[in-house]
Amino acid sequence: MKRLILILMLAVMLPMPGEAQFSVGLRDTRYIYGQYTLHQHFFGRIEQSIYSESIGYQYMRGYLGYKTHVRNWGLMANGYFGSIFNRNYHSEGAMLSAKYSFLKRLFLKGTINPHHDSGYGYKTCFNAYGGVGIIKTLDFIAGYSTIPEYRMSEKRVRVGFDFHSGNLNVSPLVSFATTGASKANRLRVMVSFNYNF
Repeated sequence: MKRLILILMLAVMLPMPGEAQFSVGLRDTRYIYGQYTLHQHFFGRIEQSIYSESIGYQYMRGYLGYKTHVRNWGLMANGYFGSIFNRNYHSEGAMLSAKYSFLKRLFLKGTINPHHDSGYGYKTCFNAYGGVGIIKTLDFIAGYSTIPEYRMSEKRVRVGFDFHSGNLNVSPLVSFATTGASKANRLRVMVSFNYNF
C-alpha cells in the first residue's frame, strides 16, 4: 500500500510547471509533511509521524485533494490513506472543509471528516472554529473538534493563535479534552507550522 501512495504522489508531482508550489511543515507537533500544489488548486501531501517509538510504530499518510477560493469562501476536499510501518492498523477517509471570512477580521471554519480506522471502525468526525484577526499577522482561534489528533476520535476544545507572515504560518495552541480523557491526555500543547517555497 505504501508503494501505491508513493506512485500516486509521484504522478501528481511529475509535472513541475512555474505555477507549482512546494511546502513543508509540522502538524500538531507529531507529524512532519511535504506538500506539492499544482496551479494553486490540486495538491498531494505525504505526512510522517515523529513519535517517540521504534520505526515499526511510525505512521505515514498520503493525501490527494483540491482547494479553491470563491469570494469570501475557502473550500477544500481531500482523500487520505495511512498506515503504520508494521501494518498493525491503517486508516482512510476524506476531509471536506469550508472557511468563510467576513467583516475583514472575522472567520468561521468547519470540517466534516468521514474516517475509518481498521481497529476502531468508522466514525464521522468534525470540527468547528471561529477566529478574529488581532493584527494583520496574528489571529486568535478557538473551536471544538472530534477529528483524531493521534488515532482515536476525542471531544476536544482547541484554543490558540495563528501567526502568518510572508510564506510562513506558525500556530501554537492548547487542546483539552471535554470528556473521558486520562490526566495524561487531558491537556496537550501543540504547534503546527507551514512554509511555502
